[in-house]
Amino acid sequence: MYLYSLIIKYMSYIKGQNRDQIMMPISLNDSISSDHFVRLLDLFVDKMVATNPEIDFKKGKQRVGRSAYPFEVLIKLYIYGFINKISSSRILETETYRNIEVMFLLTGLKPDHKTISDFRKDNSDLIRTFTLAFRRFLIKEKYISGKLMATDGTKAKANTNRNSLTLEKINNKLIYCENELAKYLEQIENNDIVDQLEEDIANLSEKSQIEKSLLDKIATLEKVVARLEKNKKELETRGLDSIYPSDPEAKTMKDKSGFIPGYNIQSTVDAEHHMIVQMDVTDKQNDIDCLEDNVNAVKEQVGLTPKTLLADTGYGNEDQLKELIENQKMNVVVPIQEHGNQKKLKKKEGITFNYNEEEDCFYCSEGKKLKKTHNCVKYKGKAYKKYQGKECEGCEKKSKCTKSKIGRIISKRIDDQFVTNYKAFLESKENKELIKKRKTIVEHHHGTIKNWMGHIPIKLRGKQKVQIEIDLISTAYNFKRLINIEPFENLMQKLIKWA
Repeated sequence: MYLYSLIIKYMSYIKGQNRDQIMMPISLNDSISSDHFVRLLDLFVDKMVATNPEIDFKKGKQRVGRSAYPFEVLIKLYIYGFINKISSSRILETETYRNIEVMFLLTGLKPDHKTISDFRKDNSDLIRTFTLAFRRFLIKEKYISGKLMATDGTKAKANTNRNSLTLEKINNKLIYCENELAKYLEQIENNDIVDQLEEDIANLSEKSQIEKSLLDKIATLEKVVARLEKNKKELETRGLDSIYPSDPEAKTMKDKSGFIPGYNIQSTVDAEHHMIVQMDVTDKQNDIDCLEDNVNAVKEQVGLTPKTLLADTGYGNEDQLKELIENQKMNVVVPIQEHGNQKKLKKKEGITFNYNEEEDCFYCSEGKKLKKTHNCVKYKGKAYKKYQGKECEGCEKKSKCTKSKIGRIISKRIDDQFVTNYKAFLESKENKELIKKRKTIVEHHHGTIKNWMGHIPIKLRGKQKVQIEIDLISTAYNFKRLINIEPFENLMQKLIKWA
């Protein structure tokens, strides 16, 4: 006590203050500045839940036992966590004990890591409802306009190792397990304990350590066999070439680091304030069939139809482009990818091929003619004409143009009038500017989100559960964008009036 009084007197002498003036704040509210973003997050979540009665968190409302943590508490914790690059439930639990901002946000509540983790994996519908409610708020308050949108995909590694199982690997493992089981059973038989296999587990304590070890090994192998049989059945049922045991729904995807087990995350971003309008998890290994799905997702989820939609060459599906442009009357700007190595030749070697409609043939940039050899060849359900160079011998650029001994071959869609007209449409100055602008709209958020998600980007397994994580992080991203583009007081007033 005497030491305490000395410390107080010394601090008062240094600061020139009395004892009452140097006391610590007595409430969490006093610890957070009046314009801190957690105050907005607190009000934002409460308003979204209060104005959307479909967000009804029923789990844990039984009359007996401890009541559940409110939905608002745990959704606030996750949004705060992702904004601060924290997605682990154990680290989030630690933050509830030491982080004043989290203490304020959760009003001092301290859910354990299992409660935090279970909330994320068990409430997919509620989290999706909350996510879409926020996006509708952004539309109503003019943060999302729908005038210009861009769509793109990115690959995220699944929560599993890179070692996939093929049918051959599974059969080899099953043979190995059967041989090991036969070996252990033979040892048991030699030890004259076959009759004891059906005894109660409680009686095993009276047996020798050798017998226990053999029975444990048999039980372990039987579990491995059951798991392998399940994987084999799933491979055959789904018609897959390989499967990842830890996450059977993950597919082999190609990204910048090579081939990974993962998911293709498709997103659409509005150009007005770069807000995410749609972000869905798919198991499609490329983007070629995703354009129409993304447009339909935007319509269904938030009731918007993009007036102008941008995408890269990976979305250049001619049939889907035709559907969106001619039937749905949308302005879609997607560069059509050159087939084969034509783009590479044009860029590096200056070799181009121009179609002559009158002669129904192609001429290359060297003046050589490619004559029609086939009127109709089917490929992936579409009809093509084929043209072959008969004058390639002696051409200086032949070795760079083709390795074929019979001459350069080019295929042309029979019903390609739409593609021809569309390529001409893309050549306008306005559309070329939009193609350049696409990157600035849609690619930034992928990098930001991957940075937030960390070295192990996905914590859950299975397509539906991975979607939960993506919904949470897209909400966190949109909220961070919102507080960056709108003054604190303006947002406070909008949220207070929101209904």
